[in-house]
Amino acid sequence: MTLRLPLIATLLVVAMLAAWWVAASLAADRKLAALGAPPDPAGSYTVTLEFAPERFHQLRLQDAGRLVEVRDRTVYMMDVSPAALRVIAGEYWVARVARWDGR
Repeated sequence: MTLRLPLIATLLVVAMLAAWWVAASLAADRKLAALGAPPDPAGSYTVTLEFAPERFHQLRLQDAGRLVEVRDRTVYMMDVSPAALRVIAGEYWVARVARWDGR
């Protein structure tokens, strides 16, 4: 009887986390659909954010690859693995991901 409220709260938190994970996965699929199959080795991409990137966002992106340049809301990156690209695309603050020729 006394465990009922904590159990319900725990199940609610777990359900919310699961919903967040599913939403991020679906968002990543949607953002990466236009790219087709990612290349096996690391590639170069532009990552457009919903707003101008702050230090936090730049550090998160640097963990995924080599951050080359930031112009307005777009970050130019090289050496991004397919797995890291999927993680980037799943972030709610990423609006779009596109291939970049690295020039």
